[in-house]
Amino acid sequence: MKHKGLFRFIQKTVAGILLSGIIWTVWEILRRISGAPETLFPSVTSIILRLTTALINEDLTGQVLFSLALICSGLAAGSAAAVFLVFMAELHPVLGKTVDTIAAVFHPLPGIALLPVVILWFGTGISAVLIIIVHSVIWPLTINLKSGYESLPATWRMVADIFRYSPAERFAHITLPGSIPFVISGLKIAWARAWRALISAEMVFGAVAYTGGIGWFIFSRRIFMDTAGIFAGILMVVILGLVVEQGVFKPLETAARRRWGRLP
Repeated sequence: MKHKGLFRFIQKTVAGILLSGIIWTVWEILRRISGAPETLFPSVTSIILRLTTALINEDLTGQVLFSLALICSGLAAGSAAAVFLVFMAELHPVLGKTVDTIAAVFHPLPGIALLPVVILWFGTGISAVLIIIVHSVIWPLTINLKSGYESLPATWRMVADIFRYSPAERFAHITLPGSIPFVISGLKIAWARAWRALISAEMVFGAVAYTGGIGWFIFSRRIFMDTAGIFAGILMVVILGLVVEQGVFKPLETAARRRWGRLP
């Protein structure tokens, strides 16, 4: 088993290096063919150097941590709200249909469309950005968690009836454990939507508290015609996404597959 794990790690490492080399080559070929100046179409080397400089000599590290704190706070609040909605949906079919209707109305609504109203009601501070993030998080989680509940085997519900579980006990011992694979899928969607909401909100609102987050870093680079800095900020978002995907979601998916079989 140890040899298999090491072999897979080597495979992934080699594949990542090859993919990075291909992207680097294609980027450089396109840059040279276009004939665009470095200020408009920076080289991969200059982007990486700019990212390194921003992390060491500027406040990009603090902005990354600030963005992650906002996203984690929004994910926590959105997750709690989604759990509450699905719990209410379990109590009565009418409440279930109500939750379905609310989710159908708000799920397709992009957070950026709510920005004018949020600005009028809450200003342009952290609370406004958190509201946009929570809106982007709560609906995919609600839909996935409710789908997980509806897909539970009938025998599981019979067990809850036999043991005469209360609604809270049924939810805690049956619904949530049985819906974990669906929750993981919903969290992956929510994570991606939270990033889009945060960066969009910062680019519209401007800096939110102190130096802002990655969205503000990317937007502010435009003012100084720092194209390499813009791509460095985008690259930082991509790196964070890959780290979370491989370091958080992959282990969760592996554990879920071992416990429940394939994910939805």
